[in-house]
Amino acid sequence: MKGIILVIIGFFVFAVAKETHVITAYYNPDCRCCTKYFDLLEQKGYKIKKVQVDSVTLYKKKNELGVPVDKRSCHTMKVGDKFIEGHVPVEGIEALLDSKNAKGVYSPHGTASGFGVEEDLYIIIR
Repeated sequence: MKGIILVIIGFFVFAVAKETHVITAYYNPDCRCCTKYFDLLEQKGYKIKKVQVDSVTLYKKKNELGVPVDKRSCHTMKVGDKFIEGHVPVEGIEALLDSKNAKGVYSPHGTASGFGVEEDLYIIIR
């Protein structure tokens, strides 16, 4: 019984932690994979604030957040002062939120990204 209560409490803490973080997503509205990915994150309990921007504004936002040039994708998200670049899996977003010294997290653009789903690989940027 104790184990069941701990699992329920753990799930509740995980769900509340996701809800307290608003992720702002900057993207080109013509990109279909981005909006599918944002929808997927919302289905998993994240709050996504979608901001449509042109390519010049998106480039400036990436510079402002310090996204390395060789890690850039078609959209950029931010949570607090940290960036999320690419179709990062939930585990990568949670690892970023748990890290005190990470600047961001990214996933290389692969086949899954083209379909609007999460990639398997993520890398924390310090």
